[in-house]
Amino acid sequence: MNRRLTLAIGAVQALITVVIGLGALAVSLSVLWLFENDPQTHYVVAFRTASDIWLLAQGVSLNVAAGEFLGLGVAAFAVSLIPLGYSIFLGWLAWRVGRRFSGAPEMWPAWLGSIAAYAVLNFFVVRGADFKLVGPNQIMGMIFPVLFFAVFMIAGSVIGEPKPVYGVPKGVQAAERASIRDAFSKTFAALPWVIRSVWSPALRAGTAVVVGLLAISAAGIALLLAFNWISIITFYESVHSTGLGGFAITSAQIALLPNFVIYGASWLTGAGFSIGAGSLISPLGSAAGPLPAIPALAILPQGTLGFGMVAIVVPLVVAFMATLAIKKHADRVRFEFATPIASALALGLSIAFVSACEMALLGWLASGGFGPGRFTTNGINPLILFAVVFVEVAVVSVLASFVSARPDRPDHPLLAAKRD
Repeated sequence: MNRRLTLAIGAVQALITVVIGLGALAVSLSVLWLFENDPQTHYVVAFRTASDIWLLAQGVSLNVAAGEFLGLGVAAFAVSLIPLGYSIFLGWLAWRVGRRFSGAPEMWPAWLGSIAAYAVLNFFVVRGADFKLVGPNQIMGMIFPVLFFAVFMIAGSVIGEPKPVYGVPKGVQAAERASIRDAFSKTFAALPWVIRSVWSPALRAGTAVVVGLLAISAAGIALLLAFNWISIITFYESVHSTGLGGFAITSAQIALLPNFVIYGASWLTGAGFSIGAGSLISPLGSAAGPLPAIPALAILPQGTLGFGMVAIVVPLVVAFMATLAIKKHADRVRFEFATPIASALALGLSIAFVSACEMALLGWLASGGFGPGRFTTNGINPLILFAVVFVEVAVVSVLASFVSARPDRPDHPLLAAKRD
């Protein structure tokens, strides 16, 4: 498997990724255009819409020009709300590209070929989607999708066991994989001993807290959708869409489902979220104001909830259980620290920091504008979410760490004798 072949395989895989990712949208919108076509709407609008959504899923904002909507003047605005469901799909496609040549003897030709091919195809998509009424930000469009693809593709090629490649002996690993792993090992070895001791259990427990909140949020949203199906159907009827139109609305909501799950997790912490500027949906009460005609929003709680504060118990319980669950991974913490207070503070605060950073990052990714006026601000304030999650998790995790990270018998002979 020589360099030319590896480069060509990388370029072909990037082409396939773009065709699948963009084609899935283009075909669906083409069917919608074909059967529900306005004679004054050209087919190119369907392609541009597919391109806009493809770019939006990779972090490129869309600029909408000022104009009239339903007889009302609308000022120019930007759409920046990322449909994370579709982003996950595109990231998975890029990851699979990296996995295909993870066992190649040299990776840089495949990296070069795939990134270069993706960049060229992305250039034509960005230019083709440029339109005076709705168009992607040209600078972001040229950079963000390429970075998005490169990060997931390279991660797929270096993380995990290499996938067997035809013509390459089993067990052969590229020098790029070894270099990246050595760089991480050297960086980790240079960190202070406190960080080296707590990073593994803190990362495990902090991530478990976030995953637990997301799982409970997803389950809660599923129950709310089941119990409020009449209100959801009423929303669908108010849109007056056809069967295909309803399918398109449902598909868009599925693409935004991860955003909704993150909003629900933020609601459980008490930080809440907003649908438009000046609104707040939280356990303490909801002040949503006028909502767009999105059927899934029918499940939003209205007014003050008598049981709202009970929801804040959820992250506390999840943090407590996650901290106890990583006891077997905290051996180094119990060995390195001499006092229960020091070990509990180090581990508990580290868990809180990890979970707060991850939740704040998710909240930032799930937020953005999707309309004019007050709808240019939607989602979660990541700084508030970070502070709330850190305080909630820190209090519980520090207490639970007195069990999970209680130091073993001290090494110093005098201290050991005194303890005996």
